[in-house]
Amino acid sequence: MKLLTQSDDYGFTRGVTCGILDAIENGVVRNTGLFVNMPESEHAASFIQDYPQVCFGIDFNIVSGDPVSDPELLPDLVDQDGHFIRSTVKMADPRFGKEELWPYEQVLTELRAQLKHFVRLAGQPPEYLHGHSISRSSPAYIRAIRTLSEESGVPYSADCHKKVNMYWAANGYNTKPFTVEKQLETDALAYVREHLDEALGHEYVLLGGHVGFVDADLFRYTTYSVIRCKDHEVFTSDFVKNWILRNNVELITYRDLK
Repeated sequence: MKLLTQSDDYGFTRGVTCGILDAIENGVVRNTGLFVNMPESEHAASFIQDYPQVCFGIDFNIVSGDPVSDPELLPDLVDQDGHFIRSTVKMADPRFGKEELWPYEQVLTELRAQLKHFVRLAGQPPEYLHGHSISRSSPAYIRAIRTLSEESGVPYSADCHKKVNMYWAANGYNTKPFTVEKQLETDALAYVREHLDEALGHEYVLLGGHVGFVDADLFRYTTYSVIRCKDHEVFTSDFVKNWILRNNVELITYRDLK
């Protein structure tokens, strides 16, 4: 079995950066994508070259922080102060699920700017393109990512998964709405212990999460907060490390799926 271990949102906050780096050094994370539009992004990008075993991609973020492109070009994506409109606000819109709330041309403009900014920060193109939390809600967002994948030659993670019939392992503990109270109650490691064996027998498996240490900035940007330190526990746990060894699992990256 080949296992792709992925933690998203690298560079979201200083705490998230530190949590992912720790899960690389002391755990099994081998793929992570950078948020390029956050105050922490440049600092985070400066460290990743020290970990050549990690496949470094981009996580396109248009629901937290500020845009890379001119906010005036993105009237449907930003609020009156020029900040991205949070996904929770969009989901509360009565048009949600009925109309496209992230117009394609505006999304493409911003994602193209983020892709260029990644190259400036990292000194190289990303190794994969990855969608963020609205992937299931916005066809225009997916279309824009695929457009950039075709233009740049950088693979889109979802297409990589589809090509090998990727099985998602133990990913049922974070169903929305996922309040902070529910996150506090959730024992992610116990869930993984109970369900990880279900992945055995599949050739390609994804163990994904949002690893991070919790800091004050995280609560300013997202409701997906406390669970990140519990994801960190999963990806650095002796249980997962021993499970990989016991079952002769090969850790892979998106480099192996091109």
